[in-house]
Amino acid sequence: MIRLLSVLFLWFGSLSHGVERQLYVGRAEANITPNEPVALEGSFTLRISDGVHSPVRASVLIIGAGDPDKDKELSVIVSADLVHIPKVITDRLRDRVAERIPGINPSRIFISATHTHQAPVVMSDNFILPKGIMTVDEYIDFFVGKVSDAVVKAHNDLSPGTFAWGLGHAQVAYNRRDTYSDGSAQVYGGVNGKNYLGPEGGEYQGIPALFFFDEEGVPLATAVNVWSPSQEYFGGNKISADFWDPVRKRLKSALGEDHVVVSWCGAAGDQGPWRRVHNEAEDRMMKLRGVKSWLDEFGRRIAESVLDTYSLVKDERKSKINFSHYTETVPLPGWKLSESQIKEIKGWKEAYEKELKKDQSKAHRLARQISWREQTLQRQELFKNDPRGAYPSEIHVLRIGDVAVCTNQFELYTEYGLRILGRSDAKMTCVVQLVGPAHYLSTARGIKSGGYGSRPESCAVGSEGGDMLVEVTVEKINELFDPLIRNLPQEGILDNGNPVGEGWVDLLEEPSNWEHEKDHWAIKKGSIIGESDGGLHHFCWTKDSYRDFAAHVTFKMTGSGANSGFGIRLEPVSFNDVPGYQVDMGKSYWGCLWEQGGDGMVQQFNPKYVSRFLKEGQWNHYYVEARGNHIRAWLNGVSTIDVVHEGGRLNGKIGFELCNGPKQTRIEVRQLLVKIYE
Repeated sequence: MIRLLSVLFLWFGSLSHGVERQLYVGRAEANITPNEPVALEGSFTLRISDGVHSPVRASVLIIGAGDPDKDKELSVIVSADLVHIPKVITDRLRDRVAERIPGINPSRIFISATHTHQAPVVMSDNFILPKGIMTVDEYIDFFVGKVSDAVVKAHNDLSPGTFAWGLGHAQVAYNRRDTYSDGSAQVYGGVNGKNYLGPEGGEYQGIPALFFFDEEGVPLATAVNVWSPSQEYFGGNKISADFWDPVRKRLKSALGEDHVVVSWCGAAGDQGPWRRVHNEAEDRMMKLRGVKSWLDEFGRRIAESVLDTYSLVKDERKSKINFSHYTETVPLPGWKLSESQIKEIKGWKEAYEKELKKDQSKAHRLARQISWREQTLQRQELFKNDPRGAYPSEIHVLRIGDVAVCTNQFELYTEYGLRILGRSDAKMTCVVQLVGPAHYLSTARGIKSGGYGSRPESCAVGSEGGDMLVEVTVEKINELFDPLIRNLPQEGILDNGNPVGEGWVDLLEEPSNWEHEKDHWAIKKGSIIGESDGGLHHFCWTKDSYRDFAAHVTFKMTGSGANSGFGIRLEPVSFNDVPGYQVDMGKSYWGCLWEQGGDGMVQQFNPKYVSRFLKEGQWNHYYVEARGNHIRAWLNGVSTIDVVHEGGRLNGKIGFELCNGPKQTRIEVRQLLVKIYE
């Protein structure tokens, strides 16, 4: 039986030194559907709207935490049914809000797009627009006016609130890049040919949801993170919010008609809602459910997932949370093209311009082909004139309680999002793409395969930029969610290699005070070196026993599969059989407390975090305290063991172990200091 009175499980705990403060919530919604015809985004052919399939909306969520009598740290989160968010929109909204709400930090305002392909055009140079329709600049002014009104309303309604979160699942996205035996890939290229090999990348079907309530528990707003662009309803000339419209209707019906749904598109540059296999079976099951369209089916799937999550977490609301918001403009390495590649793009641009000059009636088809390549050439000039060849890209990283929210401007391939999820210290992470101008960000595999979404015209940065984006994002998330406890006591500090205070005894001063096998241990004044190529355990230990004490151990361990341990309260039977505690060393065991010949793993430290403070193959430092049944240890200043092992050993030798099995281990100890507690 494991005799544990109390254990601090660093493996399972999401520990943080952040201060929990009262949450404040405000929310509002704006109808951003124009009341006159506009050009529609999402196609290389110009389309002019001739009606509304479903209204496009912007949702505003303002959250903050702090003392109600002092300024609160506020974040303004906007989601909009647009294809992407050009910088001009963000800049104008920030300026307008700063004018209307003095004291607000405009850099903490961000807008994400749902990527519906039936929304107004917001890039002025994409198309040549006919007269008699709303211009791009007019629509941007309309959008900024509507959304700034909603931000002011949300700010005026700001009040103490509560928060809950949870994770659901629904099949919404399918990897849309089909690969073929010739090494190529195409978006929706077809799956029924003999040369089809399968999807290029992975998929993610999680539906993270964040729920915001008032103090009494009335739901105010929900942020839903769906890893798919809203592109089911595509083609034609009707404005549409795509599947987010039925999602909102269902959630409002369940949670209140004034409920605000913040619609976040996850990392889905290579995902989309169009089914890739079993199309007939999928359609049959949809009809058997009585659902009329795939828009409604996706609305059902997403809303049911969110409401199921809501039912499970609504009673776990918290009024005080850790809240932080970090933003940075990251200089990502731009995708620089060779002279021959630039020449080819110029050639295509000039050919389209020549064709347009001959026949202006083709403007609806040719203008976007020209602007697409012109924008590519402009980026190349940017990279050429920047000494770093960098593409500046704004990111936001928020901590909302146990949840991380991280943004990027791209149509981010799913692989990058999964890498962020895997390495994030948050209990749940929402990756929000399309917070800014939309460019694809493809993977190395995607770029090698080519095709739309992985070619220079589609991308501002290559896979190196994706790698950097992941690294910066994960670093910032983990700074906000740092679970490591750095509470090394004063006596655990080494000052230029020397211990603090008096009473320390050097156990390496006299080699004759040690028991050891000479075939595996070399012990001389000032050092211990142990080596083993595997096989049995091999221990060395002091002739004296120690009860309550503190110890400094400075050591270096190398070898293939190396595994060792600092032994305390050892009760040797033979050189190969030594019951007692080991402050462990080795892959998957660093920072753990093991009891040989007893309870085995007494306390396990999460190996996920070890690389952040361990100096692999170099000199490291353990500080260990043993007082009665309470054992504590710090590895390079990080607390890894803090346990009361009730009924455990209270006295014994101090020593070191070379582990058994196929492990080649070399351990060098250059410092072992002990202070005995009276």
